[in-house]
Amino acid sequence: MKRITKRTFLITTLTTFITISLVPIATSVSASDYKQLPKPEWNYDVPTDMTTQIHSKNYYFTGNIFYPIVSEQTNSQTAYTFLYHSDRSTGKTKSVHSLLAIDDKTGKQKWIHKSPMPYNSFEIDQSGNVYYFDEVNSGNKKVYQLISLDSSNKPRWVKTFKEHFQFNVLEDGRIAVVTFTKDTSVITLYTKEGKPLIKREFPGHVRHIQGNYVGLLNSDAPRNTTTIDIYSIPTGKKIISAVQPQDHVNIVHADFEVLSGGTVIVPIYDAKMEVETLHGYTPNGEQKWIRPLPKPAQDAVFGTTYAHNMYDSFYVSLGNNYLIQEKNKLSLYNTNNQLIATKTFTDLPAQGLLQRLNDQSIVFGAVDKTQAWYDSSKPEPKKAAYYILDSNTLKIKNSFVIDDALFHQADVRFHDANTFYIQMSETIAKYILE
Repeated sequence: MKRITKRTFLITTLTTFITISLVPIATSVSASDYKQLPKPEWNYDVPTDMTTQIHSKNYYFTGNIFYPIVSEQTNSQTAYTFLYHSDRSTGKTKSVHSLLAIDDKTGKQKWIHKSPMPYNSFEIDQSGNVYYFDEVNSGNKKVYQLISLDSSNKPRWVKTFKEHFQFNVLEDGRIAVVTFTKDTSVITLYTKEGKPLIKREFPGHVRHIQGNYVGLLNSDAPRNTTTIDIYSIPTGKKIISAVQPQDHVNIVHADFEVLSGGTVIVPIYDAKMEVETLHGYTPNGEQKWIRPLPKPAQDAVFGTTYAHNMYDSFYVSLGNNYLIQEKNKLSLYNTNNQLIATKTFTDLPAQGLLQRLNDQSIVFGAVDKTQAWYDSSKPEPKKAAYYILDSNTLKIKNSFVIDDALFHQADVRFHDANTFYIQMSETIAKYILE
């Protein structure tokens, strides 16, 4: 079982493109509130022969989640992350993936739960509930289960299916379960308590689900294109068709993003012009605006996968606004494509990495990459700079710039404007910026 892929994105005439500025604020940033890290609130040592999943954490594209995830459920604050080790007890090497739960107040281990599959089959919602996939035998047949645990590792509920399925925990806490036929996808949405909400069948195979929309690959479209049809899940109505180059998969963007006010943003790539353009649509599929993304320094194409070199140009939704990153410059636009603010970061030691938080904040920062990110056994002192910004204005809430960082860019995960974690291969530490 694999998760639903959350990554995936014609230049048309620009006669409909009008930019109306809202007296945007353009600033350059090169100051810092903190010159050194505060003392950690706690340190956790990973069990012997285990490691955090350094080769799969903190990927850049927006479909992946930064770990540890920290629940804010009252009286059960828990930090979750993944562990990995190679089991050679039988003479053969077996990959074992586990979910680690830490008491976020004390840093003490609460429990470790092994994945029943030879890969990481877990997802976690913001309330600290855990969901995972399993296969079990029922008589002489195999059945497939979606199992939910609470933050104490106790079962909450189990859903059993006759067919193989994929699942995702959506941003609002609902769970989407998808089963497939030859030409269709059946989507069932559940509450976090396991109560079914809606079940619908759509033509094509699911590529991305967000909010109340699903994007599906149109298998009847011309073979020299990749056509993604976007449907409203509640109504079952198709609202947008996005035509991409043949065999197109984007590892930087999802196939579409939905703003909180209902605007749907679809990035479409023109392979001949080597430019991506954002198309904004109303909830019923009427085009509102278009905006070309800045052309990256160099396009990188791996087989049929398109990506920006070093991810130096991409976009992301922020509530009812959206943000474009052009190298180390951020530009914030509202749902009507009006510029709100821009900010350029002049002191970052490398290409900035963006993290979206749940407290109306974003984090933009980087760590010097002279030393390879996966070489954590003997980290060398290096410069690190991180800025915590208000996602509605780009105003700075907090920041730190240090010259002796003993961690890599992939190791840093912010929870809110003041709390962050440094997750190395063998240790996890929590920090608070007062």
